[in-house]
Amino acid sequence: MKTPAQYEHLAAGLDAAISQQPPRRTWEPMDEGEPWGDQAGARIDADDLPSDGPAPLAPPVMPQHAFPALVRDVVSAATYSSEAHPVAVAANFLVLFCCFIGRTAFQRIGDAMIHARLFLLVIGKSGKARKGTAEHLVRLVFALADAALRRRYESQDRLRIHAGGLSSGEGVVHGIRDPVEPDEKTGKGGDPGVKDKRLMVIESEFANVLAQTKREGNILSATIRNLWDGRDIEPLTKTSHMTCTRPHVVLIGHITGHELREKSTENDAANGLLNRFIMLHVHRPKLVPLPEATPSDVLEELAERLADAIDYAISGDPHGNNTREAVLSPAARDVWCELYPQITRDREGLAGSLMARSEVYARMLAMVFALIDRRDVIEPNDLFAALAWVEYWRESIDFIWRDGEEQTELDDFTKEVLTQVNGRPGVKLSELQDHWKRKRIPEVKAALETLLNLAPPLLEMKRDTSGGGRPAHRYYPVQPQ
Repeated sequence: MKTPAQYEHLAAGLDAAISQQPPRRTWEPMDEGEPWGDQAGARIDADDLPSDGPAPLAPPVMPQHAFPALVRDVVSAATYSSEAHPVAVAANFLVLFCCFIGRTAFQRIGDAMIHARLFLLVIGKSGKARKGTAEHLVRLVFALADAALRRRYESQDRLRIHAGGLSSGEGVVHGIRDPVEPDEKTGKGGDPGVKDKRLMVIESEFANVLAQTKREGNILSATIRNLWDGRDIEPLTKTSHMTCTRPHVVLIGHITGHELREKSTENDAANGLLNRFIMLHVHRPKLVPLPEATPSDVLEELAERLADAIDYAISGDPHGNNTREAVLSPAARDVWCELYPQITRDREGLAGSLMARSEVYARMLAMVFALIDRRDVIEPNDLFAALAWVEYWRESIDFIWRDGEEQTELDDFTKEVLTQVNGRPGVKLSELQDHWKRKRIPEVKAALETLLNLAPPLLEMKRDTSGGGRPAHRYYPVQPQ
């Protein structure tokens, strides 16, 4: 994406790649221009590194200017001694921040008002992308900030995080339901409801959500769409009488690329369900055999800064409604008007359907970035950061749905076996086992079976009788047709 010349310094690093960095002796915030890399000194997982090929063939890379200073420091702390992907850490931070500030901050777009309500899908291999690992430090920091804010406000309200999964629209509404008056005659049937309409939902198996939305009579899809819109929830079925006024629900889901391709339908994109989610592909950028805990003083310092940012956004009232308006500065208005034709351009095919709300999300993210910096005036750097997320979203879609090896979900060890065979065509089983000093014989055999039985197979096995003795089995890469 090209930017106006006068703002080029703000867009520096758009093409930055993940690269290996020297080991650090202690944790420290990363410089703004420093690319994400191997902070803990472990090697980077080479299979997941961007290649020199065209963008759709390589995992997307997020430039550092896409993260405000506080987010950048949280990400630096979280990835210093873990295998979490920086984008996954930042995604959890942004969703929690949006949940915390509720409907207090808003931005006008025409006659509409948008709040900070992010729906994100973190997409990566099951067990290998470390999607869950990316939550740990972020939740610790927010828990500390939550406690600090409750002390400031002398409040008992705790931010609620629902990690139990989604199965029905009624279940979501129940968590933020309005009060119900008891029956006038019997005095029974009353419900105090839930005062706090803020709720963060973590759906670690988003594939189940896609499956549930296909059940006849299930209103989960319609409920999710209404919650993203921030609309009051009215009874959608004859058996449900629950309502919810001014809901503020944010959602982060986890899914693999294979599940997303297999379980989603064209209708999921067309009816507005999936295009309400920013899709973010993540992977394991490095190996950390012995992760270490983040020092408590680092956690406390980050939590204090976070509490100040939240306090600014909510002006002392987490349950406020439209109490802080975010506006574009004159310079930001100029940037937005200049880039708008490119942002709102029609995109062909699936990407066009899935990114139909890219303009709204760009404005929403820019507002969030300004609030994190304790500003209600959106500046050009906030817009450029937001547009970097939109571009990462587009590249993630290209990467997930592209043709190539992502269609075959191979674990890291199987990939390593494939690499060995590709580099040594005709290698024997014993020679492969020698590479791992014969310590992983069962895993080598299992990986070979997987590669031989794929459709189409990636390896072929041939019997070699030239030696005169017992025939040897040799393995060769399958040549593309």
